[in-house]
Amino acid sequence: DPVEGLLLPVGEELLTPTRIYVRSILNLNKNFNLKGIVHITGGGFTDNIPRVLPERCSAVIQRGSWPELPIFQAIRKQGQIEDAEMFRVFNMGIGMMIIVDSETVPEIMERLGALGEKAYLIGSIEKRQTDSPSVIIS
Repeated sequence: DPVEGLLLPVGEELLTPTRIYVRSILNLNKNFNLKGIVHITGGGFTDNIPRVLPERCSAVIQRGSWPELPIFQAIRKQGQIEDAEMFRVFNMGIGMMIIVDSETVPEIMERLGALGEKAYLIGSIEKRQTDSPSVIIS
């Protein structure tokens, strides 16, 4: 059955091939100081991002700073899944994250656009409070 908001049947949406980022990441790595690279796979944001963070840091992700794909809206609605679970399980349309110094963001965003990538500034790395999680979705 068709799902509201999706252009393709659910099965086809879910079988969309994974984007390969090697060319873009190699280009950036050659020209910029990348502090961390995170491939958002199974485990979503909350399991993958902490792998590249020092204990004393948290990633603060600004929800709404990138367009949410209709497939994730459909999964959330049809499955009645809470946001925390969505970010724990799915990549939410963000396949790769790079961590860089804030002053290099404009140049890196421009470079990624020239390489044909859709890039979004989705958060920051902050000093982690003692009782805070390593990933904060706000």
